[in-house]
Amino acid sequence: MNATTTSAGIQLDQGAKDRSYNEVNMSISQCAAICFAAGVLGALAVVLFSQVLFGAGISQTLGVKAPVSLKSPDVYRPLFWGGLWGVLFGLFAKTAWKRLYLVGFLYVLAPLAALFLFFLPKMGAGFFGLKAGGPMFTLYLVLVNLPFGIVTALVAKAIIGKHTWLPQPK
Repeated sequence: MNATTTSAGIQLDQGAKDRSYNEVNMSISQCAAICFAAGVLGALAVVLFSQVLFGAGISQTLGVKAPVSLKSPDVYRPLFWGGLWGVLFGLFAKTAWKRLYLVGFLYVLAPLAALFLFFLPKMGAGFFGLKAGGPMFTLYLVLVNLPFGIVTALVAKAIIGKHTWLPQPK
């Protein structure tokens, strides 16, 4: 290791000057933290999109009587769950880096599957929410959740950087 000592007595690796910041590999915990934040912003996009759909009258057409509440503490639950789903997204972000936007777009299927097959039946709405409002309600849930994956991928890529895990050309 080629090291030099600065006036403060800190040793610096001379080879570090040759490497770009983007070539530094991230730890799993760093990626999890970044993707948690990205997931929170993805969930915020869903909450805001529900407001837009309600304002446009689409929600009422599909049988939804009110948008997701923006008031505390109601808004915190979807944001927290979005963050947790973002952490899961971060676990395979490195593998999917070259196709991150496509994976982000398709990633919404994972939280939707959990919603349709676990959370809605647990709340008494039946599988796919069919007891709560029929197939139109299910369509609304798919529509309102579409922004989650792509916004999560966009934010994660913006924070992590363009080429963090890819080798830099010399």
